[in-house]
Amino acid sequence: MAAWVVCALCALVIIKPQEFIPALSGIPLVHAAFGLTLLCVALDVVWRRLRPTLAPQVVYALAFLAWAALTTALKRPAALEERGLQLATVAGVFLAVSVAAASPRGLRALAITLVGCAVLTTVVAIVQAFRPYGCMLAAPDDWGGKGELEPDGRPCETNLDCRRDPPVPDGNYRCERPGPLGTSTIDGRVRYRGSLADPNELSLMAGMSIPLVIALAERRGGPRPSRPPGGAGPRAPAPPSRAPAPPCGARLAPALPLLVTDRLLSRAAAALRALPVAAVLVAIGVMVVMSRSRAGIIVYLAVLGLTFIRWSGTLGVIAACFIGPPMLLLGGRSGDEASESSEERVELLREAFEMIRRTRGIGVGAGQFGDESSLGLTAHNAYLLAASETGLLGMCLFALVLYASIKVPLSIWLGDVEVGPAARRFAPAIFVSLCGALIGIFFLSWAYKDVLYMTFGASAALYGAARAEDGRVSVRVSAREVALVCGGMFAVLALLNVLLRFLG
Repeated sequence: MAAWVVCALCALVIIKPQEFIPALSGIPLVHAAFGLTLLCVALDVVWRRLRPTLAPQVVYALAFLAWAALTTALKRPAALEERGLQLATVAGVFLAVSVAAASPRGLRALAITLVGCAVLTTVVAIVQAFRPYGCMLAAPDDWGGKGELEPDGRPCETNLDCRRDPPVPDGNYRCERPGPLGTSTIDGRVRYRGSLADPNELSLMAGMSIPLVIALAERRGGPRPSRPPGGAGPRAPAPPSRAPAPPCGARLAPALPLLVTDRLLSRAAAALRALPVAAVLVAIGVMVVMSRSRAGIIVYLAVLGLTFIRWSGTLGVIAACFIGPPMLLLGGRSGDEASESSEERVELLREAFEMIRRTRGIGVGAGQFGDESSLGLTAHNAYLLAASETGLLGMCLFALVLYASIKVPLSIWLGDVEVGPAARRFAPAIFVSLCGALIGIFFLSWAYKDVLYMTFGASAALYGAARAEDGRVSVRVSAREVALVCGGMFAVLALLNVLLRFLG
């Protein structure tokens, strides 16, 4: 029960139906879903359907979010109420997913929900790309058109067309493509709305869902072969016994034709199962190209490459080499737009280091980078965003959340444990998804992103589900690992600083 309620909570956070359905506006759906999730979790624990387990990343995630709130209280007390509520929402969603989805059914329900949200937003973006351009009115201070845009019904080809005899004099008009659910493009790039209004963020979220799509399509395997008490290896199967001869006069069952074998039927069934998976992968790839997101293309290729290598080895590398060049050629931005974006990112990185030095490694407070930046933008790098807003300690805590979240599925996937089919299927999928996130957040400000913490929660839920099936499952982060992770982050900071000095 709790699993499906927390899935509804995740869908409300990602899709945001209250923003485009007038009847739902003003109703605190997220808060109601969160309260219902707590109630259902309590009932499932009482009825022994759930066994709460503390995953290693839970402590680090809560410590990071609490430290972010503390730095905000120290550096920008006036912003604590707003930012504290956002951090509390992220922490609540993370904990809800970690506990409520910690079962085989919960993992499957969560995967279905995340894939469903990715498919819906992808379809909306693709439909958006084929709509004709029209005049859209943005908020007076939203000159970048990053918020919601209201169409006024006039066709256009350029922004200048919308400024001729406008219904609202001196209005902030843009020429964009209107889409379903009140969405619109931004500079011709497809996107969704709310927390996915940035084309780069939509592409990353969709790319992270690809391993879950494949995991849902996999056949359910049986349990692993049991090991003898001595641990000498798997128990040898018993020799096949010859079937007894049928009694005289008995009618034999009709045999399949020679061309129709069990192997052929299983291959045909596998091909049918692969059709919807291929359709989803192609749709996400098309959407990523239409979003013109360079980071999205890198994540899409990385996730597909890891998945292909896992399934096909060398053939997977060859397949990725065929898919990669066309996407790199068709997607992404080029020319002056790309150069301007790159220069902007470099300047933001310089400002991030300046904030670290100015605050002596304490940070400027969660969500305050845009106010401190001369460009009015975020860092476009989650690692430096965490360092500049929450200080060096916050950067280390954020890195430990990532490390522990990746270590859990990897340990269950490759470890010598006896877990069920669901955990065996979703462990590599969550690992590959987090690897994609690890790459993507280097180009995006996802230090407190709800979608990222849902994936962290999926890793924690996988740990709880696996530990409930095999008590030997135990993943810990040692002091040596903590030192290595923190040292690695300081090395990354030093490397980026040297690179920025080299670029001038």
